[in-house]
Amino acid sequence: MMTTQAKSVSYQIDLAEFGIYNDGTQAEATTAGINAAITWAVSEGYNHVLLPAGHYKVKMSWTNLSAIVMPSNLHFEMAKDCVIEMEGNSSPNYNVFQLRGVQDCQISGGKVIGDKTTHIYDLLIGFERGGVNADGSLNSDPNWIRSQVLDRFEHPGLLASFRLWNTAGLAVSGYSFYQYKDTISSATFVGSRNNGQFAPGSPTGRGWFLNPDMTANNKMIYAINITGLGLTDPEIAALSLKVDNSYFTHEGGYGFGLFGANGVEISGVEISNCTGDGIMTGWLQHHNNPADYIQEEMGSRIIISECDIHHCRRQGISLCGSNDVRVQNNSIHHIGFADDGVTSDFRNGVAPMFGIDVESMVGETNIPYKTPDQPIGLELNYRLYIDNNHIYSNNRGHFVNCDGYHITLENNIFEGYNVGGISSYSNHRYVSFLNNTFIGCQLSVQGDNFVNGGVFHNANLRMADVRGAVVQNIQMIDSNFYGTSIYGYFGTPSVNVATGTFTYTTAHEMGNGAQICFEQWVGRVPAGISVDKLYYTVNITANSFQVSETKGGAAVVITDAGEAGFNISRYNYGRCYISNVSIERDWRSDNALTPQFSITMTGAVIRNITVKNYDVSVMVPQNYVGRPNTVEGLTLIEGTARFEGTEISNSQFMRAKSTALGAIDVILGANMSQFTRRVLAQGCRFHRLGVVLDGNSLVTDCQFVKSAIGKANNSNKAIVANSYIENTNVNGHWLTQADSLTLANNVFNNVVVQGTSPNVKLVGNSVL
Repeated sequence: MMTTQAKSVSYQIDLAEFGIYNDGTQAEATTAGINAAITWAVSEGYNHVLLPAGHYKVKMSWTNLSAIVMPSNLHFEMAKDCVIEMEGNSSPNYNVFQLRGVQDCQISGGKVIGDKTTHIYDLLIGFERGGVNADGSLNSDPNWIRSQVLDRFEHPGLLASFRLWNTAGLAVSGYSFYQYKDTISSATFVGSRNNGQFAPGSPTGRGWFLNPDMTANNKMIYAINITGLGLTDPEIAALSLKVDNSYFTHEGGYGFGLFGANGVEISGVEISNCTGDGIMTGWLQHHNNPADYIQEEMGSRIIISECDIHHCRRQGISLCGSNDVRVQNNSIHHIGFADDGVTSDFRNGVAPMFGIDVESMVGETNIPYKTPDQPIGLELNYRLYIDNNHIYSNNRGHFVNCDGYHITLENNIFEGYNVGGISSYSNHRYVSFLNNTFIGCQLSVQGDNFVNGGVFHNANLRMADVRGAVVQNIQMIDSNFYGTSIYGYFGTPSVNVATGTFTYTTAHEMGNGAQICFEQWVGRVPAGISVDKLYYTVNITANSFQVSETKGGAAVVITDAGEAGFNISRYNYGRCYISNVSIERDWRSDNALTPQFSITMTGAVIRNITVKNYDVSVMVPQNYVGRPNTVEGLTLIEGTARFEGTEISNSQFMRAKSTALGAIDVILGANMSQFTRRVLAQGCRFHRLGVVLDGNSLVTDCQFVKSAIGKANNSNKAIVANSYIENTNVNGHWLTQADSLTLANNVFNNVVVQGTSPNVKLVGNSVL
């Protein structure tokens, strides 16, 4: 090979010296040459190699299912107009670049193309009449058919765990298979099985007798007993049965496979058309003994920057275990689509089809892993920083965090509708979304997500399974802020005083030892229970439990059932904090209901919300007995609002255009038996609209100007007190129940009150 020369930091690979072709031909020789050049350069002390411009077709090796194998302490640079393309293969798993257990290396520049457009997902094999003897030799038994010879070297990945499919018209229940070394004869016969079952009824793949040494066991024939079927030779010749892999999705083809890699940077690379992911990061290897795993094997200190990752079949980037990863300034797009950006079929897309997926699936392994609640263990997917990326036009989703902790997404642009949007699972903590832009897509806020700053255009922000989430400083244009989250709220149970058991009609989904609290916003807790104490569940069933003052302790004795309306919930229910949000559209052409700020919450705290030309709905669950939602500083312009189980303060509701049909603009409680909690409005201003007090409602210290106040004829009680009311009609003439509407200590200025006492009561009002 090359003669030793004076050491220098950088080396440009000599294509001729290493037998490398840059015209898209001779994939096997080119792959061997690139790997040999890398090995030589490292041995000579180089830490930077440059692959010149050209089109390099590379071939996956059967030994490691990879093409180019990176060593430690090397920068591999691809020149401008350098393209490395994986030759079409049939392996469910491959790496164009493999980085396994490496330290401190970098790959930059050029293009890396997978084999998505030429990949082989299954084989169709033909048959001839004749069978196989017990010693592996062939025979001419007319009651058997045998397949053409399959070569494992030609399809090392697909045939690693193979399945044979039956075909219509071949009424047989199973098959036999025979395996050999290199050639088909009794002398090279390795072994056989006669219990093969056809896919898809038997989805599990079959293996090889002498794994993993492919050189000792690489040829195979299938044989099928056709006794009594009467198949003719032409019918046999026409048979074509499918062979595939039990990992039939073939979603493991990666542009860059990083396994237990530490200190790696991938920058400025265009990556496309992989059958799986553009880039995959994960741990090094499986150990039978959990104690053998070490932190270094999980991988860490990885930077992915300035890359253009597109048209890969499964994901743009999968972060599957490595820690301290930064993903910055990349474009990730059209994942799960063909080059036309529209077609998505099995060849072009396989679930999940996200831009970035954080998902180690460590819970399904024997790795002793760390969580905030289980601090002893190894870290996986900790401290991920994803910033300044443009993630767009992906098939099923742009970003999902399934099991990472301490993740920050900052200054990214997410664009384009898909069903998955941007989300992080609720039970994985410390996830922050900072100053991102969302165009035509959806952010789902869950768990304790922290959202600070964000621009939404024709996009959604969805609240789901919130457990302490904070959302603040959001601008929304032509967008929707919505969701339902009632985590930890149970409400009023039935009570068995004799046993101290609390029972619900539906499953509470708690285990023994869950921490709960009692509240009496409505009703009274049972005697023996304190609202000031934290309790633990004991003796649970699916729908019931007792409570103890200590974990695993004796059940508390109660002496009465309390009064209907008390609440039991998880001690930390209702933790949702929303502030400084603006939602608007340029113009409202009619009053068709469009509640673009619409949430159902239990005890949410909502402050400084501005809604223009849209409607508002702040609700609680039906028959709610928990802590009320609080809304402070809501400004609603040209819209309607409905509130249930909510306390509103220091808010403004105003219209310049026509009111809603029937002057039903602001509804404080509905005329419905499922919603009886009092709605409180304090320090609010209502201008040129209708306020409907259909529920139990208390309005104090407010202003009504050029408005209408109305109420349904029901048993709910409405009170308006200590308020200024000007040029307003109070419509109560149809009320027939005593104390239905009370106006007390208000100042009237040109106010018309319709209705008679005792149904409409006027107490201590003054008239200007």
